[in-house]
Amino acid sequence: MRAGGEVAFPSRRECDLEEFAALVEQPLDPADYPLADRITQGVPTYDASALAHGPADAEHRTALRDELSRALVDGPGIVLLESAVPVEAVDRASAVLRELIAAQHAQGGPAGDHFAKPGANDRVWNALEKLAVTDPEAFIDYHRSDAVAVACEAWLGPRYQLTEQVNVVNPGGEAQHPHRDYHMGFLTDDEAEQFPRHAHLLSPLLTLQGAIAHCDMGTETGPTMYLPHSHKYELGYLAWRRPEFVEYFAQHRVQLPLRTGDAVFFSPAMFHAAGHNRTADVHRMANLLQISSAFGRATESVDRARMVHAVYPRLRSRLASGLDRAAAANVVACCAEGYAFPTNLDRDQPVDGLAPPSQADLMNQGLDEDWTPERLRLELYLHGERHRSAVGEDPSLFGTGGDTGSALAGSVPPEPALVGGSLGQAARLTVDELLAQARSGLRRLAPEELATEMGSGTAPGPDGPLVVIDIRDRDDRERTGMIPDSVSIPLIVLEWRCHPTASYSHPAVESFDQPLVMVCNEGYTSSLAAASLRRLGFADVSDLQGGIEAWSEAGLPVTTPPSPA
Repeated sequence: MRAGGEVAFPSRRECDLEEFAALVEQPLDPADYPLADRITQGVPTYDASALAHGPADAEHRTALRDELSRALVDGPGIVLLESAVPVEAVDRASAVLRELIAAQHAQGGPAGDHFAKPGANDRVWNALEKLAVTDPEAFIDYHRSDAVAVACEAWLGPRYQLTEQVNVVNPGGEAQHPHRDYHMGFLTDDEAEQFPRHAHLLSPLLTLQGAIAHCDMGTETGPTMYLPHSHKYELGYLAWRRPEFVEYFAQHRVQLPLRTGDAVFFSPAMFHAAGHNRTADVHRMANLLQISSAFGRATESVDRARMVHAVYPRLRSRLASGLDRAAAANVVACCAEGYAFPTNLDRDQPVDGLAPPSQADLMNQGLDEDWTPERLRLELYLHGERHRSAVGEDPSLFGTGGDTGSALAGSVPPEPALVGGSLGQAARLTVDELLAQARSGLRRLAPEELATEMGSGTAPGPDGPLVVIDIRDRDDRERTGMIPDSVSIPLIVLEWRCHPTASYSHPAVESFDQPLVMVCNEGYTSSLAAASLRRLGFADVSDLQGGIEAWSEAGLPVTTPPSPA
């Protein structure tokens, strides 16, 4: 028993509607929210238009963040930020998302999800990543908003992680059952009772929920219904299914009409439910936000490295064209991993501070120092390698920090490996040192030289024909095209697909003596790839100086990559 006789693990039998009602029905004093324009059905409502394009007055921002934090934690648990995202940015994103929904229908994919009957709604899962890689400019304009950033920081502080799912409730779509969400709300009552009281209190503090309206939503369209102050009820994760609480919700909930670009943020412990779309012609579209603490877990997997690679070149250009640096930082926060852990502390020891750099730290550093996209790609590659566990790796493949006897030593950076049953310690390298090692003894080809060699080396010879290997991912190949007659072997599977004696090798690679040329975007990652194949045993590996960009600038031809199977 705890002090006062309270047991550590709660039971649904403790749920008390009168206690719940006393919390929910407490009055709200508008004087507690001096920055709010008004109180709408008990919800502090703010004009966020000044923040929609990026940060405004720093003093006002700090005061607003403090007020939003109080409203979300100690107040009604919900705030409304009007005009949080510019209408034109929302409309551009909506156009991309509707195309994705149409593609899902054309492919015969699921029309909705488990939240509604088939046909009642359409859902774009992982809308965050899909928007970033489909239209990076639209992603930047949408996520530069400081209104969204301030709300996220008010609940979670910095280094939060955003995920998004777009939901379209079609005409006639029925209302949801009231519920709680992250993360305890995904458990059955039996499961939730296995967690101590402090976990019930902690769970919702690690996630902020939100929704951005992608159309005007009158109450007849069924915008989400909320029960302000219900997030304060300690036993709420055991109470929301009980009939008396469901009935109370129906009698006391509020429903906020929204306009395109408005954003609602609320505690996931709040009782809430999507409403009934009673219209005959309105497809109610909203972007549902789940923002996780750096110390929590998201529910959806997101390839943040892919997002960074897609967004960074456009964001760098926008900065050069006058985009506010703080607005760019908001975009970085929405796409890059902001927290350094978990990592492999054998490789990624925080020698210069309490934590090694995160993905977002590197992206921001790249913007500040005007790194090329290829330089950032290299830094993120090294970052990913430092995070990857090295336990059990074969020393003959990866070397050790002290191994200098190999004929290929220095061609790739030393990595930790099992040495005498324990992990060897690799020294840290800068990108410049890494490239210098990789290019030691490497024959690099200018675009014109490669074009000449391709013209004379395509006929089969004793060692097989010259093979030009494009190591970039699909997004980059589709963006810039490929060198004619080159083959695509992405970097992540390069060694496996190039090994000529393996059953899964690429048919174009026939022997270890065959001449190979690596191609990337700007001629940096290709040097690392060439060095890796040299270590694997290939005798004649080179790379293209300046990558596909230099090839195109030289006026040499490119071809559209083949569609994926």
